[in-house]
Amino acid sequence: MAPKDIMTNSHAKSILNAMNALRKGNTLCDITLRVEATDFPAHRIVLAACSDYFCAMFTSELSEKGKSFVDIQGLTAATMEILLDFVYTETVLVTVENVQELLPAACLLQLKGVKRACCDFLDSQLDPSNCLGIRDFAETHNCLDLMQAAELFSQKHFPEVVQHEEFMLLSQEEVEKLVKCDEIQVDSEEPVFEAVLNWVKHNRKEREVFLSDMLEFVRMPLLTPRYITDIIDVEPLQIRPTLPLQPTKEVLLVIGGFGSQQSPIDVVEKYDPKTQEWSFLPNIARKRRYVATVSLNDQRWSAWTTPRDGCGIGAGATTLGDMIYVAGGFDGSRRHTSMERYDPNIDQWSMLGDMQTAREGAGLVVASGLIYCLGGYDGLNILSSVERYDPHTGHWTNVTPMATKRSGAGVALLNDHIYVVGGFDGTAHLASVEVYNIRTDYWTSVASMSTPRCYVGATVLRGRRYAIAGYDGNSLLNSIECYDPVIDSWEVVTSMATQRCDAGVCVLREK
Repeated sequence: MAPKDIMTNSHAKSILNAMNALRKGNTLCDITLRVEATDFPAHRIVLAACSDYFCAMFTSELSEKGKSFVDIQGLTAATMEILLDFVYTETVLVTVENVQELLPAACLLQLKGVKRACCDFLDSQLDPSNCLGIRDFAETHNCLDLMQAAELFSQKHFPEVVQHEEFMLLSQEEVEKLVKCDEIQVDSEEPVFEAVLNWVKHNRKEREVFLSDMLEFVRMPLLTPRYITDIIDVEPLQIRPTLPLQPTKEVLLVIGGFGSQQSPIDVVEKYDPKTQEWSFLPNIARKRRYVATVSLNDQRWSAWTTPRDGCGIGAGATTLGDMIYVAGGFDGSRRHTSMERYDPNIDQWSMLGDMQTAREGAGLVVASGLIYCLGGYDGLNILSSVERYDPHTGHWTNVTPMATKRSGAGVALLNDHIYVVGGFDGTAHLASVEVYNIRTDYWTSVASMSTPRCYVGATVLRGRRYAIAGYDGNSLLNSIECYDPVIDSWEVVTSMATQRCDAGVCVLREK
């Protein structure tokens, strides 16, 4: 009979129970932790195995290494007792009463299991009355998943959140960050406007000076004429002069691309998210397959080549300030590293610094005043690399690459996060989606789309992320998917009349 390794599930638990009994009886203990004049006997090897904090203390040349007593500052004796019980039992009881002391102490002693348990508990306790406080608490202690969960909760429940004291006590900067967030879920702009107004009125003497600046982050054009007449015109605070004369709305344009007859098309379609209806606009002057479209100063601009370098097909386009930027592309013989900038005020293009890698079919997007170029094809390989351009220095630098190499992906920015949807990896057409946090230089994966999409358009419309049309490897698509970050899922929400890929996509404000 061949030898066989036998594993038991109870061995580790049995050892922990035995060591905990030894601790309780102060047997074989070789270290005493002193917290608030209370002594806690323990075993160095157990503490070091469970905590990087204690491992460093007992194995490095710190002064505590040779001491039999160690003073621990920054936590209470009751909290220390809970933490030691966890170290020896793998069990921790988290409650409303102890979590605010337990989480900082777990972070201090680097007890990851307790930290995770505290975060899970707070996540389960999220409520419109406390989500802003939990978000700040999570940020203070670098609990990124909990912080994101609290942010998403506050965005989903914005109308309820702004009714509570936590919102009223926010600073001006914190209120601005929340109300200008594109992801807040509201049926109209009225709750956003009223949230700003109520925040100001909560401490009118000190906050009224901020009102005009705060209203810049409210989409005033989306307020209805009736609301302006019935509510704002009778408001005692001085608001009316800041309002536009005519309300506007955001619409989605889909322009040109590659159509079902295996040829470029000139069809332009418009989608109104408020009525959920599509309509045709006048066709573009010439049929175009590779269309890069941007919105600048409420006007639509489309690029298919750049005047100087002839970037041709597969170039990316974006806007920064009052300028249009176009990077990469393929001119029929080579892929380009170049980027050009167009100034519509003087109708002139200028050359900028070259990327480190030539790219066709890359995504181009602006975030926090910097330009990101993502993925693409260099003529030999599909790319996962990402470069970032700083207009102040004129230089490109590499940042963390995507997990998946992609060409022909859609890219869109929302609240410091770059969403990269679909594309082609050289073998398969992709439905997967990656998200890049520009603050942490970190990528995460979210739910995949319901359909693979290459040469797909991506944009943000009224705070929601959309993937538009594309090619699934077999057929051209006319469907539009929308992503819900709260439940982490995509849903087909509408379809336009024309199947297409490689179309230009942009959002315009329309009076």
